[in-house]
Amino acid sequence: MNALVPDPFPRLAPRVVLRRLAPADLAPFQAYRADPEVARFQSWSSMSAEEALAFLAERGAAPFGRPGWFQIGIAERATGRLVGDIGICLHRDESEPAEIGFTLATPWQRQGIGSEAVRETLALLFEHTAVSQVMAITDTRNLPSIRLLERVGFSLSRTIPAFFRGEACNEHVFVIRRPAGESSLARTAATC
Repeated sequence: MNALVPDPFPRLAPRVVLRRLAPADLAPFQAYRADPEVARFQSWSSMSAEEALAFLAERGAAPFGRPGWFQIGIAERATGRLVGDIGICLHRDESEPAEIGFTLATPWQRQGIGSEAVRETLALLFEHTAVSQVMAITDTRNLPSIRLLERVGFSLSRTIPAFFRGEACNEHVFVIRRPAGESSLARTAATC
């Protein structure tokens, strides 16, 4: 079972900060999640202001390292403004791959911000959990996400038929493994 780890947030990268979501993120969160192009390949749907506030408060307070979904805010480092978020799903059985999904507001796409945030999230996972691999699933038509996953080192594992938002489609399953020889704090702590 996943051990709780010290809170690793905020986590600074050159242009972004990975941080906890907060109720103050409501306006940018709702703006990018209401954008039809951003939402096209996402499994979530838009939320009312009340639902979004509850989501931000709940996810912002959730302990990192427990099984289930955990949401990380992607903020512009210079301003602290929320520009996207990353979901991570950890399983009770750490031999199962963690899953990652990401969302980025349209003005911040195609600038390397998403790649930087995903790389930093992978480093966070490999440093603070015992997961040995991370999986990402994307619609085969979502070319920007496919390119991002390849750019940060994911490999295509398989393609599967799916049914999404009322239509048949295909999804790529990508995986990335823990770098060879790299142990985690969680694994080290568990053996002490």
